[in-house]
Amino acid sequence: MLFLASFSSIMASQIIQSNGSNIMDFSQGILTGIGFMGMLMTIVTIGRYNRRSQ
Repeated sequence: MLFLASFSSIMASQIIQSNGSNIMDFSQGILTGIGFMGMLMTIVTIGRYNRRSQ
């Protein structure tokens, strides 16, 4: 679920056209950052789960 939310956040940031607007550039950066952090948290969570299950 976290992976899908992160992936959709990154895709939404790529769809937005900035056209030189500072606000749109800022929102693209925020969405991309949230997406990357979510993907990182997904990897960490899966790693912790796999380590505990062994």
